Amino acid sequence: MKGFAPVILAVGSALWLGACETTGPELTVTQASAIAPGSTYAWKPIESVVERGANPAVTNDLVQSRIKTAVEEGLAAKGFRQVSDPDEATLLVAYFIGLTPHSDARAAYDGPVGPAACGFSGCVPGWGVYGYPSMTGMTVNYTDGTVILDLVDRASNQLAWRAVSKQRVDSTSIAQPRLNAIFAEMMTSLPGESR
Repeated sequence: MKGFAPVILAVGSALWLGACETTGPELTVTQASAIAPGSTYAWKPIESVVERGANPAVTNDLVQSRIKTAVEEGLAAKGFRQVSDPDEATLLVAYFIGLTPHSDARAAYDGPVGPAACGFSGCVPGWGVYGYPSMTGMTVNYTDGTVILDLVDRASNQLAWRAVSKQRVDSTSIAQPRLNAIFAEMMTSLPGESR
């Protein structure tokens, strides 16, 4: 059993390191036309449509208000100026949010060398059956969120700029500081200096 312990430790460490790896947001920016620093903007008028299967986690007034605040603060920090009348704006702003639930099956090692069952939520200890190592399965549930932020040239009604951010989300993702950070990161490629 003593010669087997280093192998178990190596396998357990590899599983722990692989399972505990995190990835940052995936950000894609597409720019179709030049955007002048300091342009005026207004929210794009959108008809009130309730989508079938819309997720109440993001389609409620509280979250919608926080998102608008995050977008407006991000644009103001870049020097863009908001106007109330869309007909007077150079740019029209719109956003879209999608949530996709996932379940991943993972193999987990339970052995006498300590914690080795790892997943996205961390590691848990296990000792196997009768002190011998065993492999067990576990399911990790998580949600990926996609946020799309569009700036449309009002005069041509053509998309001028789009940022798409994809990342794993949880209950803290709708807090105002977190939303501010998400949208500020999405706007890094816009002209103007962040204040």
